[in-house]
Amino acid sequence: MKIKTVIILNLLLLINFSVAQNKINLAKVTEGVQLQKESYPIHARPYLDKFYKDTGYDISKEELLGNRLLKAAWNFQVGTAVNWKAINFQSSSYYDVPSTCRSVGTNCYIFVENTIWGVSVNQNGVDKVAEAFDSKTPANASKGIYQTNVETFGNPPNVDGDSKIIILVLDIKDDYAGPGSGYVAGYFSSTDQTQSSNSNKAEIYYLDGVQSNLTTTGGLETAMATTAHEFQHMIHFNYIVNDETFYDECWSVSAEFVNGYELYAPSLYAGEPNQWLYRWRDNLDEGLNDYSRAARFGLYIYEQFGAQIFKKYLDLKIKGGNGLNTSLTALGFTRQLADILPDWFIANYLDDKSIDPKWGYDYPDLPLMDFREHVNPNVTMSDQIHNMGVQYITYTGGENLNINFSNSSIPTNLKSNFKVKAIKYGVGAEVESVTVNSDYSLPTFGTDIGEVTFLVYMDNISTITGGGPFNYSYTSSGTFESQVVSLIYDDADTEAALGAFVLTPGDSIAVFFDGVLGTTLDSLIVGLRNDKQITGKVYRTKTTVIGPGLAISLPFTLTGNSSPVTPFPVPWPNMVKMDLTSQDIDASSDFCVVFPYQGTNGNNIVVTERTPSEYYHSLTYLNEPTNGTPGWYYLAVSDNSVGIYVIRAYVSYDGTDVDEPIEILPSNFSLEQNYPNPFNPETVIRFSLPTPSNVQIKIYDVLGKEIRTLIDEERSSGKHNIYWNATDNFGRRVSSGVYFYTIAADNFIQTKKMVLMK
Repeated sequence: MKIKTVIILNLLLLINFSVAQNKINLAKVTEGVQLQKESYPIHARPYLDKFYKDTGYDISKEELLGNRLLKAAWNFQVGTAVNWKAINFQSSSYYDVPSTCRSVGTNCYIFVENTIWGVSVNQNGVDKVAEAFDSKTPANASKGIYQTNVETFGNPPNVDGDSKIIILVLDIKDDYAGPGSGYVAGYFSSTDQTQSSNSNKAEIYYLDGVQSNLTTTGGLETAMATTAHEFQHMIHFNYIVNDETFYDECWSVSAEFVNGYELYAPSLYAGEPNQWLYRWRDNLDEGLNDYSRAARFGLYIYEQFGAQIFKKYLDLKIKGGNGLNTSLTALGFTRQLADILPDWFIANYLDDKSIDPKWGYDYPDLPLMDFREHVNPNVTMSDQIHNMGVQYITYTGGENLNINFSNSSIPTNLKSNFKVKAIKYGVGAEVESVTVNSDYSLPTFGTDIGEVTFLVYMDNISTITGGGPFNYSYTSSGTFESQVVSLIYDDADTEAALGAFVLTPGDSIAVFFDGVLGTTLDSLIVGLRNDKQITGKVYRTKTTVIGPGLAISLPFTLTGNSSPVTPFPVPWPNMVKMDLTSQDIDASSDFCVVFPYQGTNGNNIVVTERTPSEYYHSLTYLNEPTNGTPGWYYLAVSDNSVGIYVIRAYVSYDGTDVDEPIEILPSNFSLEQNYPNPFNPETVIRFSLPTPSNVQIKIYDVLGKEIRTLIDEERSSGKHNIYWNATDNFGRRVSSGVYFYTIAADNFIQTKKMVLMK
C-alpha cells in the first residue's frame, strides 16, 4: 500500500476487516469511554449456496411455475395472517413463519413475523419500507424502488396471479453470533418460483427485522437498500434462471445505488484490486470483497453506458461476459469487455474524467486504490497477478527511472494477455502503454514527472473457470539518495488531543504501519499522556491476537517528560523518541507497534481524531468489550470520528538515522513541497519554525483567488504538518488542477505549487 502521511479509506461502518473486526462507539469525552459493539449486514449468497448444496436443490432440475399458476390474486388485507415458508440457514431446512400483513401498498404486501412485531419492527418502520418500495427513494422523491427497478432491469415474474410483491420481515435464522458479528440482511429464493413442496408459490423475498431493527434509522437504511437488492434478484430470475453469480450480484448491488443508496463498501475492493473479476468466494469475509468489486464494476458500466445496459442484458438472456458484449453491440456501442477492462482499471486509480471520459467517475469520493509504493527506484521484484485483476505499482522517489516488466513465467498461451500501462504525473496526467520485456525509460522522472504508477493486469476475458494467479517480475533502476520516510497517521501537530482512552488492564493499544520496501525501522515518536513509564514491542502480525512469540523487537520502555492538562496544547508537547536502530528491525513488510494498557496509574498513549473515511491504522485489543468477544477494534469518539493513537514510525534506507525529527529545532523558517504531489484527495504540507510564530497558510488557484485558509494562528517552534483535503473555505470539493500554497510567518513568505489529480 502506498505510504502517505494520511491513508484514506472510505469505510462503511457495517463492514468487518481482517484486523479490526468491529467498530466500537465511545462517548466523546476526554479520558472516559462507554463501549458498545455494532453488527453489520452481509449478503445471503454464501448461505443460499450452502443451503442448496446441503439439500440437493438444483434449479435446473426443478419444475418452474413460470406464469402457469392459475389462481386469483391474493388480495391480502392488513391483519391477514399467513404461515410462510422460510429457510433456516443453521439447519439447512425449511420452517413455518407465522406472520401478519401490516401494510398493503401500491406494489407490495408487507408481512411481519408475529414474534418480532412491536419489538424490533413497528408500524412506522413498515410504512417507511412500503414508502421506499412504492413511491420515494433517495434517487427520486416521486419514484419508488418498484418503478425504478422495473424501468432499469425489467419486469418481475408473476406466478401467483397478484401483481403485488410480498415482503416478509422476519428473524432470519443464520449464523449471527451476537453484537459485533455479521447477519443476513435479506434474501430471495428461487424455490418460491417452483412446484417444490416448500415453495410459497409467490413473488416473495425476505428482510431481516431483528438485527436490522426497523425501529432505528440505520436499520431502515439497511432494509431499504436490501429491498432494492433482493427485488432485482427476483427480476433477474425472471429473465435468466441461473445466471453467472458475478453478473447476478453485480446487477443487484447496482440496484442499490441506482435507487440512491450508498455504493456497497467501496473500500473493500479498493483494498483488493488484484483479484479475478468473476471470482465469488464462500468465505463470508472475503465474499464481502466480491460484492464490493461487483458494485464498483456495475457503477462503472452504469456511468459509461446508462441504465439501458442492465435491461438489455436481461432482455437478451445471454449470460456473463458474452451477454455484456452482445448487449453493448445491440445498443450501438463499439467498446467491448476487452476495452472496458483496462479503462476501468485506469478509472479506478486516476478517477479523472477531464483527462478522458472513460477514466473517471461522477460518483464522488471513491477511496484510493491499494498500491505498492517504491521510494527507491532500484528494485527487483517477483509477484503474482490474477486474471482480470490489476496491481498498481507507484514510484515516488529518485530520478531517471528505467523499468522492465517480464512475462517469462506466464504460461505461453497467456503471455499476450499480460499487459502494463503507465500513468505519468507531471503538470497533468498522461496514460500510455508499456511494452513488456523491453526497457521503459523516463529520463525526466524526478524532475518534470513527479510520480508514475504502473498498472499490471491480465485481460483473458474468455475464461469463466479460473483466474490465476500468474507469476511475473519487474526490475527497475534510477538515481537515488538514501532518505528517511515518516509514517504519521495522527494530527497531533495540528489538532488538539482528546486525552487518552480509559481501557481495562489487559487491553492493548496498537498502530499498524504499512511496510516500505528496502527499509529498516529507525525510531518511534510516541505521544505520552504523562511523565510515567510505558513498555512496548514491535510485531509483524496483522491478523490475530498478538502473542509473545510474534514480536520482532525486544521490549523497549519510554518515559514521559510532562503531564499536560486541559485545555490540551497544540501541538502535543509530550512527544518521546525511541531509537531502534540497534535492533535492525526489517520494515519492508507491514508491522505494528503495541503498548499494553497499564491502567490509570501507568502511562498511556494520547489520541487525536479523524473522520470515519480516514481510520485504518489505530486499533485496540479489548479483552472484555461490552456485549462482545475479545478482539481488535476501532474506537470511535463519535458517529463522525474515530480515535487515532499518536504513535509515529520512521524508517530509513541504507541505515540512515533519523536526526531527531521532533526534538531538534529548525534553524530557519522553511516551507517544504507537499507530499504526495500530485495528490488525490489529501496532501500534507510541512513547514518549520525556528521560533514561536504566528503562521498563516493559504491555498490559491491559478488566477490568484484564495481557495482555503488552512491555519492562521500561533504555532510553537519546530516542525509541523498540516493537511489539505481539497476542499475550499466552505467545505466544497475543488476541481483538479494546479494550486499554490503560501506561508507567512513573521517576515518569512514563501509559495510553492501543487497539483490535484482526480
